[in-house]
Amino acid sequence: AGISAIRRVRKTDNNRIARACGATIVNRTDELKEDDVGTKAGLFEIKKFGDEYFCFITECEDPKACTILLRGPSKDILNEVERNLQDALHVARNILIEPKLVPGGGAVEMALSQALTEKAKSVQGVGQWPYQAVAQALEVIPRTLAQNCGANTIRTLTALRAKHATGTVQTLTITRYQS
Repeated sequence: AGISAIRRVRKTDNNRIARACGATIVNRTDELKEDDVGTKAGLFEIKKFGDEYFCFITECEDPKACTILLRGPSKDILNEVERNLQDALHVARNILIEPKLVPGGGAVEMALSQALTEKAKSVQGVGQWPYQAVAQALEVIPRTLAQNCGANTIRTLTALRAKHATGTVQTLTITRYQS
C-alpha cells in the first residue's frame, strides 16, 4: 500500500520524523485520524554505512527538522566533531536571533589598547602608566594569535597598531534578511 514502517525508533527520532513528514504522533491506532498521517515525505530509503543501516526521509514538502550524520575513526574524535558542530549551530542561532557580532582575532583588544594609549597621552606624569600597562597587556592576545599562526609577530602588531591609529580598520555590519 506504499506505507513504510520503522521499528524501535527513539522518541527524539520519532518526533523529528513526525516534524519532517507533517505527522502527529498518536499512542493508539484507534485514536488515529486522517489529519495525523504525515503525507509530506518525499523519498524514503535505507542506506548502509559501515555495519549499520540508516533510514533517510528526503525531499519533504515542508520539513521542520533535519538530521546531520557524523562519522569518525574514534569515539574521541567523533565527540569532538559533535561539540564543534554544536558550537557552530549555536553561533548560527545566536546570529539569527540577535544579529550583532564582535570581531575576533584580537581586534577588540587592539581597539581597547589603542584607546587606552590615546588616553595615556592626555594624562600627565605617573598617572599614565596604568593606562599604558593595561594597553600592553591587551596586546598579548593578538600577539599570541599571530605567534600561533606563524606570522611575524613584530610586523603584524606594528601593522595592527598603525591601522588602529589611522582609523583604517574596517567594520562589519550584519543585516538580517527575511525570506
